[in-house]
Amino acid sequence: MKLHSVILVLGVIAAGWASAAGLPHPSSIEETSGSDPQAAVAEQEAGLERPTLGPEAVDEEGNRGRIHTVVTGDTLWEISSVYLGTPWVWPSVWDENQEIPNPHQIAPGDRIWIGAGVMRRVTEEQAEQMLGAAESFAAVEPAAPSWEPTADEVDLMAGEELVPAPALKDASTRRTVSVAEREAMGFVASETIAAATSIVESPSLRTWLADGDQVYIGLGLGAVEPGDEFTIFREARPVKDLKSGRLLGYHVDILGWLIVREVSGEAATAEIRMSHSEIHRGDRLIPRVAPPPIVELRYTPRGGAGEIVFMPSNRTHMGSNDYVYLNRGALHGFEVGSEVEVFTAGALRRDRASGDRVMTPDHVDARMVLVEVGSDTSVAYVLETDRELEIGDTIRAAQHRVAKR
Repeated sequence: MKLHSVILVLGVIAAGWASAAGLPHPSSIEETSGSDPQAAVAEQEAGLERPTLGPEAVDEEGNRGRIHTVVTGDTLWEISSVYLGTPWVWPSVWDENQEIPNPHQIAPGDRIWIGAGVMRRVTEEQAEQMLGAAESFAAVEPAAPSWEPTADEVDLMAGEELVPAPALKDASTRRTVSVAEREAMGFVASETIAAATSIVESPSLRTWLADGDQVYIGLGLGAVEPGDEFTIFREARPVKDLKSGRLLGYHVDILGWLIVREVSGEAATAEIRMSHSEIHRGDRLIPRVAPPPIVELRYTPRGGAGEIVFMPSNRTHMGSNDYVYLNRGALHGFEVGSEVEVFTAGALRRDRASGDRVMTPDHVDARMVLVEVGSDTSVAYVLETDRELEIGDTIRAAQHRVAKR
């Protein structure tokens, strides 16, 4: 009964989906669009531009994030999708600010603070303070590589310049890559795990469930619709930042996925469509997001440097066509398709013949593309590598380095 109460609360929140002036309320969309409200919402939003990333900011606790200024047509659903990587989690991360009368209602001109797992309205004064704090951080923090250069190294690096890659002129010059199937594992945000439901029962007499079996899940009327798909998983292993120890999310071994067939009362009837392993009653469910089979490569030079923080399948080394998890995401300037490279920083070495000290260039060890991007995390697909990759390897946005002469 407690679970049902929570579901009802979430359903009420979702039904009161906040939107900026100019976008119809979902309840009115549902009335005019038959039995598929999600499709109706998509139709209503089809003509609207997705929100763009706002400027970087730092809150009173020193956490990095961004400030979004609401424009006509913005919804918490879309804002969550752009900044946090998924639209499903906004009710669980929306922090009600007691200083604002109705935090669930947004309007053009409102300022929203968005950090890792946090999304809340702020006053104009608070927004300006956060933006000012970000400028102060930028003024005192060097945008240097992970090593600290000496005075000699600074002089030697002065002759080098990073230049952007040539712009893509038309659709025919777009570069795309096909990525390997990733249905058996996933990187999930903490908020998504917290909102997970489960398989509560099955009419099957078998202990282990598989493809084609009917099951009952813990979501009912107002929470799901026929056709909704859910990923099935059992264990969730925490993924933490290597330096701060902060929880970034969870790695889950995906057991399969199911589709909702019928909804009535407090539970829905679903069918298991795919199973990678045996499925049990009690296994947990989260909304299914199918990985893109083809990704268009994008050059995002402002993406911040970070590290590989996790490798699936309990492995300590990875190679080409594998996946790795990174501690950088949309808040750091990355997006799906961003080209990323693993590199070993150059070092100052002495020329034995002349006695001069020479700075060796950075060595690019691997090329990757981001196939899934959250607020401060991402999943990268390894395109090619010169060596086995390890947890702790340094990554950055792909660079095109030339030397001035």
